[in-house]
Amino acid sequence: MRRQLTRRGRRRLFVIATAGLLGLSVPAWVPRLLATLPAFRVEQIEVIGTRYIPPDEVKALVALGPEASVWDDLDVWEARVRSHPMIRDATVRRNGLHALQVVVVEKRPVALVATPELRPVNADGHLLPLDASRAELDLPIIHGLAEVDGDEVVDPDTRRIARLLDALDRAQPEFLEVVSEVGYAEDGGYEFLMLPRADAGTVLLPTHDPVRALRRISFALGRVDDPRVGRADARFAGQVVLTREGGR
Repeated sequence: MRRQLTRRGRRRLFVIATAGLLGLSVPAWVPRLLATLPAFRVEQIEVIGTRYIPPDEVKALVALGPEASVWDDLDVWEARVRSHPMIRDATVRRNGLHALQVVVVEKRPVALVATPELRPVNADGHLLPLDASRAELDLPIIHGLAEVDGDEVVDPDTRRIARLLDALDRAQPEFLEVVSEVGYAEDGGYEFLMLPRADAGTVLLPTHDPVRALRRISFALGRVDDPRVGRADARFAGQVVLTREGGR
């Protein structure tokens, strides 16, 4: 009788463990039991989603103990990874019997601001702990001296432009690749000074729906053969005014 129960218990444990590995629902006590078994010790960590943070830095944040199991509490590891100032979100997944997969979402720099030294900033106005000279950040510079409090940009004008750059980058990333500087135009709207390889020397966008206005400019530039467009202005309702270099 005892031998029969033992077989049944082993079979039950095997089925539950297999279900867990396949992502199926299991009783709450099963992960605690499996975490005690040496067969599930973590031997490998895979990091996905990093661009600016070295993967080894993320692995160090997980801080595995020598007895760490893939069935330990994933929330604890996720909280450790999220504590990094460059990480917006993190998800830790089991990947087989002996591996973890850490998927991170970094805080993405969208521009450089003068504080007075140039610092990268994200769409939320957070100054990011990246060395602009070493991280190969090819980002537009926002005009003016940013007002900061700690690691936060607090002046609304700079924060508004940072949000704008994030929206433009998501809608048309190739545009920001050729933007040198951005600020407010003297006669209203946003002024973008472009790199020499861009299709226009200066781009002007309205404060209302600038993403749609940029699409109009891209369409207009694609219909002209003149490579000497000095200024592309989309601040007029439904129109784009192209001016050749020299103002003609």
